[in-house]
Amino acid sequence: MRQGRLATLLGTVLLLDVLRVFLPSLITLFGQAGSTGPEVMGAYALAWFLLPFPAVLLTRRVPPATLALVTAGLLAIGRIALQATEGGDPQLYLSSALVGLGVVWLTCVVAATATDGRTNAHEVMIGVVAGTAASTVAHTALGTVDPLWREGVLVWTGVVVVCAAFLAASLWTLRAEAGEPAPVGPRAWLSLGPLLFLTGLYTANPAVARTLAETPYASVVTAVVAVLSVAVTARPRAFVPGPLVPLTLMLVVLTALSLASSLDGDVPGVPPTWTWALLVPGQLALAACAGLAVSRPAPGATAARTGALAASGLLLFVVLVFAFYAAYDLHIPNTYVPFLALLLLAAALPLRPGTDTTPPARTMPGAVGAAALALAVTLAPLFVRAETTPAEPGSDGLRVAAYNVRMGFGMDGRLSTAEQGETLRALDADVIALGEVDRGWLLNGGHDHLSALAEHLGMTAYWGPADGPFWGDALLTNLPVTEVRGHTLPASGPTGAQALEATLTWRGADVTVIATHLQPEGYDLADPSSRAQLAALMEIAETAHGRGTPVVVAGDLNLEPEDLPLGETLHDAFADARPFPTMVAAARSEQQIDHILVTDDWRPSDPAAPDVPHSDHRPIAITLHP
Repeated sequence: MRQGRLATLLGTVLLLDVLRVFLPSLITLFGQAGSTGPEVMGAYALAWFLLPFPAVLLTRRVPPATLALVTAGLLAIGRIALQATEGGDPQLYLSSALVGLGVVWLTCVVAATATDGRTNAHEVMIGVVAGTAASTVAHTALGTVDPLWREGVLVWTGVVVVCAAFLAASLWTLRAEAGEPAPVGPRAWLSLGPLLFLTGLYTANPAVARTLAETPYASVVTAVVAVLSVAVTARPRAFVPGPLVPLTLMLVVLTALSLASSLDGDVPGVPPTWTWALLVPGQLALAACAGLAVSRPAPGATAARTGALAASGLLLFVVLVFAFYAAYDLHIPNTYVPFLALLLLAAALPLRPGTDTTPPARTMPGAVGAAALALAVTLAPLFVRAETTPAEPGSDGLRVAAYNVRMGFGMDGRLSTAEQGETLRALDADVIALGEVDRGWLLNGGHDHLSALAEHLGMTAYWGPADGPFWGDALLTNLPVTEVRGHTLPASGPTGAQALEATLTWRGADVTVIATHLQPEGYDLADPSSRAQLAALMEIAETAHGRGTPVVVAGDLNLEPEDLPLGETLHDAFADARPFPTMVAAARSEQQIDHILVTDDWRPSDPAAPDVPHSDHRPIAITLHP
């Protein structure tokens, strides 16, 4: 029955891979980065996760194992085809269909465990956890830039090999000698959604680990622990007596993570670096819950009921994802969502778990060997990546750039980390203010875009969370930085807003640079909260100037030049270049909402705003002379 474990492992890897394409495509292509309402995007996503329910009805006439093999073949072929897309609608709709096929496949695999003796529930659950671990290892080794966003023969070869291996393992499972079916309580499969949500949100997310710890080695540890956790799923009773221990541990982990961002620090919203260590017990606890969920036999379970509960569990995944992330647009709290996921997970666990069936001799040696391999695979890229030579500070003046990077995605919906990096390199800036920076959102594919850009440019990154610890603004520079402080701005429009203030040393003197991304309600100053947000930013700049330093404010202010209170402390660095559109031509907008504002200590020259489609905004730059 171990062939069922292998097929499930490889299928889970493919499912998670297409999810990392589908979710950001949903936001950037279908949703146009916020122009489509969250309820419409949610309905579109929900439709694909409802596909397993008709498949469950079909299992009354067609063996679920046969349906699993058919959908496995379509998923494998479709994933290869997805690699050939160049973004846009083909990427959106093909990734959507593949997610639908993926959840149908997994539902049919689970349904087969009730009546088909060629695999069993325990092996399938181990395969899901092992697939999640393998996906984490690959995601870490690739620097959180997935295969679809990469080119070359090696990438194509890897995709084809995984898809072919998945098909071969699925065929092997179907041709295996049937044993006695060993179904478990169908309710156990409700755990699939909460497990995938919590591992993707936190515990098996390498971008989250790196962001919290501020080192890539935390991602390596996260990947290795994910692999070791497979042994916990295989033999949960060897590690915990029952579900109360892992559920309580996970509750402590979620509580600590939710409170960590509120701890005092120089930059509000940045959790202490030690919080990344919470991911380790969290992953082990979730793995134990997964094993316990399928530990109690239920001889009377049917394929239809088992499949229906598995489909419901996967539906919970997309509901939890949108409950968590739509809250940013709907102006409602989302802190409760991970706890709700844990509650749903608890509801899927048996009160009295059964006994372990996997021999210890088959578990620990294999897990240790796999963990050693994961360690080598994830560590190697950290030592073989090409060194980037940082640009020298310009001799003519202080070159400042600002770029709303749209979570790293271009107008075609493709992850454009390298393209954005090359565009910024061409601007030859000493200081770069970044907006809409994503550092691990599951909704955007779990990428650490800031670290990737900093490594690409050979610059040091300074992080300013705006709404939660993983989304916000940043500064990149190689100039000496003597102080960094963050300011939470008054709430107004969608998502939070902050101002990241850094004191730099340039030509022996202090300079204050403030990176921000305003979110005014209605994108104008009609609402009092919009005016309060702008006034708070102006006060920060005035206070900094009052300390005797020249000041630069850079970022997407979501306001036109005529809306800004200029002339007293701050001046428009692009005044002589107006009109100066800052949206790309493909956005069909002449808006001038990205700004660099300066005090009268500076004389601006050489404005630039190249029209490149690597975000919906253009990067802007200016050279400042004292």
